[in-house]
Amino acid sequence: MIRDWAAVALLAVSWLLGIQYYHEADWFAWVAVVLAGAALLARTLPRTPSRRAAGLAAALLLPALALMPWPYRMGALLLVVGLTLWAAPIPSGWPKAIGSAAVLAGVILLGQALAIEAYAEVTARSHELPWPLPQLLAAIGTLLGMVVAADRSVLALWSMRLVNPLGATWELFLDPPTFCFLVGGILLIAVRVWADAAQAKWRARVWRPVVGFVVAVALWLPVRTGLLLALYLHRLLRTEYDDRLNLMTVFWSPWVPLLFLVPPVFLAWRFARLSKAEEGQPAAAPAPEEAPPPAARAPRLWRCLLAALLAGAAVAALTVALFWDPVGSRKGGRVLVDEFHSTWEPTQKPYDTEWYGQDSGYNYACIYDYCSRFYDMGRLRGLLNDAILEDCDVLILKVPNAARYGPDEIEAVHRFVARGGGVLLVGEHTDVFCVNTHLNDVAQAFGVTFRSDCCFGVDSVFEELYNLPLVPHPVMQHMPYLDFEISCSVAPGLSGRTLICGTGLWSLPAEYHASNFYPQVEYRPDLRTGAFAQLWATRYGKGRVVAFTDSTQPSNFSAFEPGKAELVLGMIEWLNHGGGAPNPRWLLVPLGLVLLAAAGLLARGWDAAWLVLLAAGTLGWTGAVCGVRAAHRAAMPPPKSIRPLTLVVMDRTITDSFLPRSGFIGGRADGFGIFERWILRLAYFTTRQSGADAFRGDLLIFFYPNQRVTPEFRDQVVRYVDSGGKVLVLDSPENAKSTANSLLWPFGLARKAQTNVKGALKAPEGWPSAPIDAAWEVTGGQPLMHVAGKTVAATVRHGKGTVTLIGFGSRFADNKMGVTGDIVPDASMRAVYDLQFKLLRAIVSDTLPAGPLPPATKGARE
Repeated sequence: MIRDWAAVALLAVSWLLGIQYYHEADWFAWVAVVLAGAALLARTLPRTPSRRAAGLAAALLLPALALMPWPYRMGALLLVVGLTLWAAPIPSGWPKAIGSAAVLAGVILLGQALAIEAYAEVTARSHELPWPLPQLLAAIGTLLGMVVAADRSVLALWSMRLVNPLGATWELFLDPPTFCFLVGGILLIAVRVWADAAQAKWRARVWRPVVGFVVAVALWLPVRTGLLLALYLHRLLRTEYDDRLNLMTVFWSPWVPLLFLVPPVFLAWRFARLSKAEEGQPAAAPAPEEAPPPAARAPRLWRCLLAALLAGAAVAALTVALFWDPVGSRKGGRVLVDEFHSTWEPTQKPYDTEWYGQDSGYNYACIYDYCSRFYDMGRLRGLLNDAILEDCDVLILKVPNAARYGPDEIEAVHRFVARGGGVLLVGEHTDVFCVNTHLNDVAQAFGVTFRSDCCFGVDSVFEELYNLPLVPHPVMQHMPYLDFEISCSVAPGLSGRTLICGTGLWSLPAEYHASNFYPQVEYRPDLRTGAFAQLWATRYGKGRVVAFTDSTQPSNFSAFEPGKAELVLGMIEWLNHGGGAPNPRWLLVPLGLVLLAAAGLLARGWDAAWLVLLAAGTLGWTGAVCGVRAAHRAAMPPPKSIRPLTLVVMDRTITDSFLPRSGFIGGRADGFGIFERWILRLAYFTTRQSGADAFRGDLLIFFYPNQRVTPEFRDQVVRYVDSGGKVLVLDSPENAKSTANSLLWPFGLARKAQTNVKGALKAPEGWPSAPIDAAWEVTGGQPLMHVAGKTVAATVRHGKGTVTLIGFGSRFADNKMGVTGDIVPDASMRAVYDLQFKLLRAIVSDTLPAGPLPPATKGARE
């Protein structure tokens, strides 16, 4: 029926709404489209499995249902709902029809989930269509009356306004929804043919409609591309000459692909007939030889159980092959950073309390210092050679803008990796200052090249949030999430593993007439969109290579935002391992396929085999996913420090004050990005944590606490302080929803409500002062600072630790600390900075002095 094919089309398009493939997820639209697609499938199947088989399959699916993230979980959820309705002792009718629709939709969604992930992985490696497909598309455009020519992977589309260099890409020719429609349609055919009670030999009856369906879709693809080019050209011609062109959005809209799936729906309905009943004719009675096998011929229980076990083992083996990367044994941790070929992002000059301005933040001094607490760090100050690399375990080649690597150096690096060394290649967007060109001299032998492009977010151009996949590679397993700061991408071909496959992106090539090669950020026809490889790794000989595409992240101004320091340590730590099991894919993939074939043979004659084997496969997938994650964490825990370090934690449990993303501070009145960044100038290190993780540092800071303080969290704070932890609370009358008192009452500290003190700050002797225009009066504890005779800062010792409350926290807000982190302070601003440094040093070292007494108290004593 045509509504079946319409349902498959809706489910195919739902993936553009449920995951961030182009745009951010639209959950409301996603739910509506999925439910509409499932509703179109609602009719009772002629044949369903036994209640026992349906119940067994539903039970086997439950662990996967608990593990899968949304929206992938929807397929498993629908399957469980449908199978449960089939297994329930209820009469046939609408429950069975709903169950049939849920099972069909669940099977299709699970298949499409694999399809969309495979599509992203393949296109992230290369978006370009191979020969002769670009020439075919150009010919189709010419037949439709357009002036278009193919030049490698570019379609030059002529118009009166300009020649449009459109990319001849997979996204243009075979977009994600069409690919999901193709996969979903094949699954629909398989299930429908199986369910036709008149077709006992359903395996022999599947191939004809499948071939008709695939051929119909294949013939539609070039026509679709021609019509899409015509739509693009039509929009261009309808744009006023003085208006800015913004035409590329048609290529990543979720609704345009749905419109272009209407013809394939009719083609599938016409050329992929599933039974005579669909043609309006009664189904023929089954011939005697086609009758379903009698119950006596059904396979024995042990064969059914063994088939399910083999199916689960097969999927587990394939899953392990996909995700497992044996870590191996740890090496000596001798890390060498190349400073000879690079003058960009230097590591030599310390980020201290005397050096300010843009250059002070735009370097790797802090991350180098941080890594030196875990590894034996060193700097390369001359040409690379075998002798230098003999005493090295990990070599970091970062943004080599100053000099190109010579042939002898390149060979030395290749020999170094082949005998067991690790190399980290750090590139940057657009091949700026030829850094990627220089890196590619080294990287090409490892099977990867840095592209000369610049990746932006589709919905928010300069923001790109990357969330961890279900099974992160060991490199990324200890990071929470990651904000990219505009990267390039890599072209790895068929080699290695893509560790970060970013979606929701579009890219532009370099503009070489610009001083930094940075293109104008506009939706030009030569952009590429979809998935991009932004972190890649491979093995070469006995060694390892990692290619990273965003050199800005480890800079001082953003290196300790969530995920960034963890990623740097993860890359170095994985490269600092060697040996281990060989690549498991070459063994596990054939093993999985053999086990899958064996399961199919054992299940022959079992009417409900495919459903139970599918459910058993999801159980095997669940076990393999949990096992691989546990194996990675056990094999590569976070490195232990070899030198002491001071860790300062910014609480995100009861505070939501603004802290920077991607280094952008913004100068907000409720922001403390400069205060956070200046902590690094003391050779302390920062992290943002919530919940139990907030108590893993030496100092815990609360900026403007304004969320509910639960008794459990308050008790954790008390235990943390009692055991020697230090707490600093910055509050202010500008924090209208302050919950500081709820946090501090166990320590006898409080901010006095309905007070707003202004004036000159009276600090301990030898401390700098500053004007204060808003402050709470503080009660309890040992007074530390005063304004207008009132205590505005106090500290208290509790157990082995201390708690300090600052009532004039707005003095340290971004809008009063210089607005940006690039400021060179004058004398008055320098006093505020020095006050922060004095305060933090005193708290961490446990040397807070007694503050000056208020004037009234002094007079009374005298």
